[in-house]
Amino acid sequence: MKFILSPEAAIDAFVKAKKDNHEVPKEVLKALNNYKNWRPDSLKGLLNASGYYPEILIEEDMEKKILILLDRFKKTTAPTALNY
Repeated sequence: MKFILSPEAAIDAFVKAKKDNHEVPKEVLKALNNYKNWRPDSLKGLLNASGYYPEILIEEDMEKKILILLDRFKKTTAPTALNY
C-alpha cells in the first residue's frame, strides 16, 4: 500500500535530507507536488521552510502560487458583513 506523506512530514523530511546533505526522497517530492491541496497552515510552513531552503519550492513561481492559494483561503474564511 502506497501513501503520501503529510505536508508537515514532507517538509520535515526535505529539511532533514538537506541538513544531512542527502538526496531528497521521491516520496517527499511527490508530497510537495501536492501542495495545491494543502491547508493554509501547511502552506505557511512550506513558505517558512523556503526561507532557509529555497530549493523546497520545486515548481516555477511556486511561492507566488502559494500566496494566491493563501489569499483564496483568507477570502473564503473572512467574516461577512451582516445586513441589518
